[in-house]
Formats: sequence, C-alpha cells, structure tokens
Amino acid sequence: MDLKQLCYFVSVAERLSFTEAAAEHFVAQSAISKQISNLEELIGVQLFIRNRRTVQLTNAGTQLLKDAKGVIAHYEEAISNARLRGSGLSGSIKIGYLGLEKLFLPRLINQFSKKYPEINIELIQYTRDSLNASLKLGEIDIGFTLSLSIEKFPEIISRKISNIPITVVMNSEHPLANHRRVSITSIASEPIIVINQEVSPDGFKHISELFIKYGISPNIIQECSHFETVLLMVEAGIGISILPVAMVTPPPTLRFIELEEKIEEIDFIIAWNKNNHNPLISLFTKEFESFMNTHEDGLFFKNKESTP
Repeated sequence: MDLKQLCYFVSVAERLSFTEAAAEHFVAQSAISKQISNLEELIGVQLFIRNRRTVQLTNAGTQLLKDAKGVIAHYEEAISNARLRGSGLSGSIKIGYLGLEKLFLPRLINQFSKKYPEINIELIQYTRDSLNASLKLGEIDIGFTLSLSIEKFPEIISRKISNIPITVVMNSEHPLANHRRVSITSIASEPIIVINQEVSPDGFKHISELFIKYGISPNIIQECSHFETVLLMVEAGIGISILPVAMVTPPPTLRFIELEEKIEEIDFIIAWNKNNHNPLISLFTKEFESFMNTHEDGLFFKNKESTP
C-alpha cells in the first residue's frame, strides 16, 4: 500500500465517483480503478459496491476512509514540520485575550510552543472593545474575544469556539442565589455593576437594552474597567451583574444564574484580520484547529449550577 493509493481511495470515497476522482488527480479513470482494485486485493476486503450508476462504500470502506484521512493528514503534517524546521522559520506572534480563558488557552499555547519552540509568543490582555480595535489595526495577530458587535469589522475573520449564555451573577448569600433561574422583573430594583460604557459601549448598551425591553430602568450603581473588578465587587456583595457565564470555574462565593427570559447568546471566538500578513497566523490557527479536534468535550467554559 502506498500514499497514492490512499489518496485515490479517499477521493473516490468522498465523491462516490471514479470519474470525479480521476478528474481531481488528472489521471485516466482506468488508472483510478486499477489502484483501487490493487488496494482491495492487498487488504483482502471489498471497499466499494459498484454498478453502472452508483458507487457505495462497504462497511470496510467506511472504516478505511476514516483511518486513511488521518494517515494522509499525519503525512502532510510531517512534511510541513520538516520544511518548517528546515527553513528555520522564526518570528513573533501577538495574541490578545480577555483574561478568562484559563480552561484552554494555557494548554493551547503549551502545545504550540512545544511544536514550534523557535517562535516567540506575546500575550496581551485587553478588554473586549480594545481587543477588537487592536485586531482591526493589526496591533495583534490573534484575538480570543466575544462575538458581540464583531460584525462591525468586516476585515475580521472569526471561528466560534463556544456559545456563552448571559447570566445574572450574584453573591452566594444573596436571597436569590439558590434559584436555578431568575426573571428580569425579579432583579429590577437590584444594584447593578457593569463594565464601564467608555471601555465597552456595546456591552453597556446590551445590558441597558435588556432591561428597557421589559420596561425597566436598570439600577446601575457602579461601572468598572475590567471584568475581574466586576466579579470582585459582586463577590463582596455590593451588587449583582449581568455577564456572560464564567469562562473559568467560579469560586463558591459566586453564583451564575440563568435568566428566565430568552436572550440572545454571545459566542466566544478566535479571530484574526484577513489583511494581516504575518505567516504565523495560519500556523497558529491550524494548531488551534488541531487542538479543537482533540478536545471535543467542549469543556472550555464551566458554570457551577445552583440547586433549584
């Protein structure tokens, strides 16, 4: 068995057409058929059920397709890695983050650094709005941010990592802390702590409109510049907040409680500027894809559920 046979097999298996596979590889259909027949003889099982009109995978073919794609991917990765090391590729990549990605970002950076130790990684913490602005200006190469208002930047390419429900955050001793869900009306008179509207005008507007939609004027008593400061003040019992569910496991002194009202969720994303030509961006995003594929549990964000 050689790699060419596997590539021919994958092409036929994905398209279920010997004709289309032959066109993809610029060879005669008879050459594809011969290679597939040789492969079936070598393995000792039938891979396709063929007739004049259709081509179907057998169970053995379905399994081989899954495994063959992995073999080809590893082969291509090995070649890419060898070329990378041989070229002496080095440089720097600047990554902006919000400071709450502790469940996955250290592992991702560690994986990337082990594979590419010659590449310098600079991590810079931002608020959401300043991170998005830095992406737009090319001051950073990669950003881990929220999707809120990202559509205002058409030059930004993004990939969803996880959705993040909007929750009410309160001290664990608050009278509503043991509720699984609370309504907007039940917190109408509560003192609310938010991110400063100058730091995050879109976030401030989002919370204000959430209350106004139900005819309530939010009782905002404090505006903070950082997410961590909001959480600290809530933990101190000064007020409550409306925030995306914790991106880290919250301390036992905080509760993240769902809202009864149906509210649009915000996505957590990886993003980059399509006009930024740092070649390391594609290298990092490829590693990110690999990381995501090997961490399919989706446990990037956790929330300690309260008891009803």
